[in-house]
Amino acid sequence: MKKAFRKSLHLLIFTLIMGCSYGQHMQMGEVLVVNNVKLKKDVRPDSLKSYYYKEIAPDWNKPSSGNGMFLFKADRGDRKGSYLLVCTSRKTADRQKLPSGSPFTDQVLSGGADQPIKLSNFITNSEAYTEYRLIGARQFNTLPVAGVLGMHYIKVKKDSLKSFEQFVREKLNPTVGHLLPDLQLLYFKATAGEKAGSYLLIFALKSPAARASYWPEGAPEKEALKQAFLPLKETAKELGSYLVENSYLKPESGGAAAYFESLEWTDYVN
Repeated sequence: MKKAFRKSLHLLIFTLIMGCSYGQHMQMGEVLVVNNVKLKKDVRPDSLKSYYYKEIAPDWNKPSSGNGMFLFKADRGDRKGSYLLVCTSRKTADRQKLPSGSPFTDQVLSGGADQPIKLSNFITNSEAYTEYRLIGARQFNTLPVAGVLGMHYIKVKKDSLKSFEQFVREKLNPTVGHLLPDLQLLYFKATAGEKAGSYLLIFALKSPAARASYWPEGAPEKEALKQAFLPLKETAKELGSYLVENSYLKPESGGAAAYFESLEWTDYVN
């Protein structure tokens, strides 16, 4: 009985430690580098997840580190079922501690390509990346912890790029950037990689439960969400003037976040 009890206790402690260390949500940072994972044909998603939790998360996601590495899975939107790797840097200076280019290569992740098990054993595109920088980063004393990344690939008119970024700093960051305790809208610009020059809006949600409290699966939006966006109607209309026509959710849809939501979007959970 004592041996069985000790074994059960050790298993419980191990499970708790694993949950606390590697099951944590992502601390948003001023810099995000993303990789839309392309699994090799003979690789199962569980194998990638096992490799991530055993080999990547313990080394990268330490409290003292300014850089982290997180694996997300899409459960809603255009890329449902796909995986996303995100390297986040709390400050721009933390990003500069890493080599430029993709942080998902074997050299960066494992310290060398001669490792017996490496990320390139599981995916075909470890060199692929897009690097995003938070617009108006200095306006945020702290950034949220996110368990859901609602990634909206917004399209800005080519003749409005500079004025759009000014609009983000002056009107969007002070409002939707601090919308609700468990929901913030953060605007990023791609500065390098595959989508350099494009813009990304992230609906940063604390958890899947927080998302369900606003956008329940298969059900109408909640009143709390409508009330949060209600005072922003004029700001939303002004936002629409910077965006490419027919690239965003129109107000006639009845959606609370009309103009803010892009028609090209994916929700990722970790």
